[in-house]
Amino acid sequence: MRASSCLTFLALLGTTFAARLSVSGTDLTYKGEKVFLNGCNIAWNNYGYDFGNGGYDGTLDSWVSEIASSGGNSIRIWVHVEGYSTPAFDGDGYVTSCDNSGQFENDVKQLLDTAQANDVLVTLTMWNGAYLTNQPAIDLIYDDSKLDSYINNCLNSLINTIKGHPAFGAFEAVNEPEGSVLVESNSDYCYDTSIIGQAGAGWTGLSVPMERFLRFIGRQNQAVRAIDSEALITIGSWGQFSQNDAFSNSHNHYTDACLNQAAGGSNAHLDFYQMHTYDWGGSWSPDAPFTVSASDYGLDKPIVIGEYASVCAAGTSLRDLYEYGYTHGYSGGWSWHYSASGECSDSRDTQRDALGQLAGRTDNGVVDIVVD
Repeated sequence: MRASSCLTFLALLGTTFAARLSVSGTDLTYKGEKVFLNGCNIAWNNYGYDFGNGGYDGTLDSWVSEIASSGGNSIRIWVHVEGYSTPAFDGDGYVTSCDNSGQFENDVKQLLDTAQANDVLVTLTMWNGAYLTNQPAIDLIYDDSKLDSYINNCLNSLINTIKGHPAFGAFEAVNEPEGSVLVESNSDYCYDTSIIGQAGAGWTGLSVPMERFLRFIGRQNQAVRAIDSEALITIGSWGQFSQNDAFSNSHNHYTDACLNQAAGGSNAHLDFYQMHTYDWGGSWSPDAPFTVSASDYGLDKPIVIGEYASVCAAGTSLRDLYEYGYTHGYSGGWSWHYSASGECSDSRDTQRDALGQLAGRTDNGVVDIVVD
């Protein structure tokens, strides 16, 4: 063996590669073992102002530590939200950078560093479709050139900064896009939102065509994978209705085919599904996650129950909700939400107590993980 080749070989032997959250069939895995994401939505401390422009004040770090010490192994956190603080827009609505201070990317990395130190995996949720009032952010969905400016001048920079980070669990382009979608019949299966409209989609009145939303989501997914091919990608829907075809009240808009078609090309797909669920007038909606097993949805990917709270759970305790998700084939559950504000949010004490329900469990997936 040549001396240079020998040195390269020895260097590789000494290299350690960070473990990443992965997918095996309908399971999430970590270090080759099936895992369950036992955690919370943070989802913000200062809505839309937590990262960049001097907004990162250490509160999120303390919350991650509290969640971890209570038995949590994961969090879901919102990043730009409606775009009032980040990213930085010019007067024509084009994104020029992630923020005006140059701190944004390192703020997100700081959160990931804290999460790693506490054995917590992080899902970054970039935008909020459940409530969207900022016109420059809305324009990113409609205008490909403006979306390009966001991807080229902010998203790529962020992912280059955090790519391969052990605590970077998953990327999520937008929370509950169904809230702002146009309800319409369409000859194209992917864009026909008439079924989810009957279930309540479109509540913001923005009436964004599903094709535009799927393009907005899919092109961000493609950009993330182009830089960090191991990063997992999900999308959080307001209910099960838009993420399965097993029941008559549902229509899966986020298939690989639909996302790739809308985005153009490949690699726009999701790695796991994420369904939110709250009771309606004291009762679960038909075929909601806490009334069926994950396998009943007939999906070929893992499912995480991404939002729920005992105060809007048809009288079910938060501990029992975590237990149900764990024992009925789901790959994780995140309570809503650690800032403990607004409707359908449990107190921090309630959430910390419930996280202990699954601590140390391995029978349906490892809960106590080491992030390194």
